[in-house]
Amino acid sequence: MLSRIIVALIGIPILVGVLYHGGFPLLVFTNIIVGMGAYEFYQMSEIGGKNPNKILGIVMAVLIPNVLFFEKLGTLSLGVEGVLAIATVLAIGMRVVQNRVEDASVDLGDTVLGALYTGILFSHVLLISFLPNGGKWLLTAQIMVWVCDSFAYFVGMTIGRKFFKRGFNSISPKKSIEGSLGGTIFTIISLFLLDRYFILVDGGISLINIIVLGVFISGVAQIGDLGESMFKREFKVKDSGTVLRGHGGILDRFDSMLFVAPVMYYLLKFIIL
Repeated sequence: MLSRIIVALIGIPILVGVLYHGGFPLLVFTNIIVGMGAYEFYQMSEIGGKNPNKILGIVMAVLIPNVLFFEKLGTLSLGVEGVLAIATVLAIGMRVVQNRVEDASVDLGDTVLGALYTGILFSHVLLISFLPNGGKWLLTAQIMVWVCDSFAYFVGMTIGRKFFKRGFNSISPKKSIEGSLGGTIFTIISLFLLDRYFILVDGGISLINIIVLGVFISGVAQIGDLGESMFKREFKVKDSGTVLRGHGGILDRFDSMLFVAPVMYYLLKFIIL
């Protein structure tokens, strides 16, 4: 418990500052999350009996946010699609040279999936940072994730399985539909309050857009959480890692944000802003 408190007291202010101010510190932070997240994914995969190309996967994952960031600044012409194409050719080519046929598609699939899951999804925090009030929106996204996670837990613990008997038994037995709905409702409320006091856009966000954004963000936050739980159950591990004392691994803490970042970015780009 003490280690959890210490990590939270140190980590949360740093996270808030980095998300809000963006720029190069956000790029460094993204590299750390993506690199360590990819490493944890491949470690879990190996524990589960798979044999991904861990080094190539981590390099591919970390290249993605850097290429994206400097491409947005106009200092690099190579796109993310180029990184994915080159890495895929290398992954298949190395396997061919090794002359190994058994489980080739599974191992190559895990190699590419680990890079896409961490690198592509989380790199959208950089894209959000380039939007108008990007820092405020990143902080809003993180607060919505915290609210969703916290209230889904509290509502689930209070009235879980009392109205809906079927939950998410196969993936996460403790998750309930009541908790999921509670998380969604309070996520919408949190966005309503943040819009009023954080001045996210001039003139405020319409109520219908607040509801739409809140529902989508809550939904994908919970899918991200359950998605990582799905991988952990398949690979038969309890936590993705131990780097965050008492909080598990990087993927355990940022699984929801992996899914929220891209959805938030495209909703903002095509509906809100």
